[in-house]
Amino acid sequence: MSAPRLNKGDRVAFVDEVGGGVVLDVLAPGRVRIRTDDGFVLERAARELVLHDKGRLQQAYRVSDHQAGMVAANDALDERRRKKKGDLRPGKTPKRPEDNSVAEVDLHLHELVEDEGRLSDGEKLSYQLAYFERALEAAIRDGKRKLIVIHGVGEGILREEVRRMLQYYDGVRFHDANMSRYGSGATEVEIIRHRS
Repeated sequence: MSAPRLNKGDRVAFVDEVGGGVVLDVLAPGRVRIRTDDGFVLERAARELVLHDKGRLQQAYRVSDHQAGMVAANDALDERRRKKKGDLRPGKTPKRPEDNSVAEVDLHLHELVEDEGRLSDGEKLSYQLAYFERALEAAIRDGKRKLIVIHGVGEGILREEVRRMLQYYDGVRFHDANMSRYGSGATEVEIIRHRS
């Protein structure tokens, strides 16, 4: 990708980031100083920026009268269907009321950490297991009757480690979670209350 020719005062957007700013100075061929929309002054390579073309953006988001009429007609049709069927949409099952006695924990790394690339495989597994253990302790403490552990399918290492840890807990039973809802990547933990 070739670098755009930028001049002082040009409005720019970042190629790989959200946001943009205004060019303050052209420092050298291919380097500029910009003030971001947040007020920061940054030095960037011109190839990391895109010239902001307001006319092109307006053209891209322009809606014709015909398109607006079609959207309005579809909205009216959807509204009539909802009133007729009691808010059931075709092909959708009604949402079940949330069960407050069941907790869910998703151990997929992208749900737990911002940058999983910084962690080694051993650190990833340790982090997931520690997170699982905290979630299980919280479920027991909060009086939940079940904990659904979403570990994914993968190579099965996380699943086996989770189940190995569960063997050391008194008052829990575990088995595969509901296949139709979670697939084969989840374990259901039943928390058994001991009566005193």
